[in-house]
Amino acid sequence: MSLSSNDKKNNSSSIYERFLQSLLLRVRPAPIASLLKRILRVHRVVFETSSGRFWIDPISNFGMALSRDGVYELGMKRTLEEYLKTGMTFIDLGANEAYFTVLAAKQVGRSGRVIAIEPQERLLPIIDKNLRLNDADWVTVINVAITNASGLVTIHLAADTNTGASGQYRMAKYRLATQEVQARTLSQILDEKKIGHVDLMKVDIEGAEYEVLLGSPEVFEEGRIRAIALELHPTILAARGKEVSDITDMLTRNGYRQITSFGSNVWERFS
Repeated sequence: MSLSSNDKKNNSSSIYERFLQSLLLRVRPAPIASLLKRILRVHRVVFETSSGRFWIDPISNFGMALSRDGVYELGMKRTLEEYLKTGMTFIDLGANEAYFTVLAAKQVGRSGRVIAIEPQERLLPIIDKNLRLNDADWVTVINVAITNASGLVTIHLAADTNTGASGQYRMAKYRLATQEVQARTLSQILDEKKIGHVDLMKVDIEGAEYEVLLGSPEVFEEGRIRAIALELHPTILAARGKEVSDITDMLTRNGYRQITSFGSNVWERFS
């Protein structure tokens, strides 16, 4: 089929954008890619998918995956669909730009409850816009870091090509910008928000899962969380002198069993 002049123009633009995405996301160190984005005046755009509309940075790992595939981490998306029904409660611990927060909100509806927890202040306007784009402004957003004690913690901010790599523990060999943020324990957040039961909690927080889970053992002893979609980071934990087995043993002792759900590791409580 031949292309009209407009089709040819759009196709050429799409090829150029894909090339630019691929090129800049390979630049190392990543802060240089961020600088090049500013020089080239790359701006966020609203991108529509079958699951909703999202204000994405096209030159980012998340933005490129979504614009290329129309979905981000399909396995996690299917896990949310499997575990969440109307009226249920979901916690997105490490919400980043609120993609999975939005998907969960669509699953549980307004009769359900969704809590998005994200320590990066720079992402709050993006989270807000993504929630509004998807009529999910009823979601509760909490700007804290979850750890094993109250106080202040420092977040190391990864380049904006991959904001999801930010965390309390710096793994990059070069210096990163930092931000101080209030810290709370998981138990405190559940009590403060009067959350007695969570149907699913997603945890993806770059090695801080150790303090989150082991810092609130009573939450798991009491079975307040039915299932945890848990992203473990063994390399970060090992660099910190921590053992993954400390986490998995604690969950096992409290009646949780690991299940592979569409490629995602889910710990579900059976007792």
